[in-house]
Amino acid sequence: MTKLPLLTLLAALAWGATACSDDTEPSADPTSSTTTSEPTPEPTTEPTTSEPTTTELVPTEPTSTATETPTPAPDPTPTLPPTPTQPPVDPDAAPTTYAAAQARFDAKGQEPREVVRFRTVTGTYCLLDSDFAIGCELPRGGIPDPDYCGDGPSQNVGRVVFGAGDPTPECNSDTIREPGAPRVENDTVATSTATGIQCLVEAIGVTCLDPARTQGFFLGPDDYTVFTAG
Repeated sequence: MTKLPLLTLLAALAWGATACSDDTEPSADPTSSTTTSEPTPEPTTEPTTSEPTTTELVPTEPTSTATETPTPAPDPTPTLPPTPTQPPVDPDAAPTTYAAAQARFDAKGQEPREVVRFRTVTGTYCLLDSDFAIGCELPRGGIPDPDYCGDGPSQNVGRVVFGAGDPTPECNSDTIREPGAPRVENDTVATSTATGIQCLVEAIGVTCLDPARTQGFFLGPDDYTVFTAG
């Protein structure tokens, strides 16, 4: 064999090896030859544009039940202390306490008559404003009360007057009455704005009160009583 054919053979072998190498070299993208789908988008951190659901912490307007102060329910009973119950009024029984006397005045519910002195249908005489005496006097006789009168000028209580202390029954033998006093009918309240004394005239007698000192008295033909609120 000559040298030229050998060289030709070697060159042919070299060319064949190069061609074979080009056919078996892997492609740069192994998936490009097997799929035609578009590449999966990369996840992003950008917020979605969908509306927030009710489960998301979205600020909402405060509701009335959450922010408004509840209005307290009104108390079923008054908050002020209850007014003491007035005793029942017996028109035929004389009052023996200040509360009972005041209840008789309240039961009348009428405007008082302004007077300085007066006389009743039965002749009892009352002075509501005087430097001498403020009180009421029976027309005659008096109420026997020897235990109270003792050695007084009389054994009968004929007058009850307001003084520096509590109302005072007097076993009198004199009189405070003067002629010309106006007559006040039964079931009438007489008063003097100068002294504040009020007198209720009834068929059973006269009840007089001094509201400023919460004291008073009752004077009837056969009975008398003095009382204070304390």
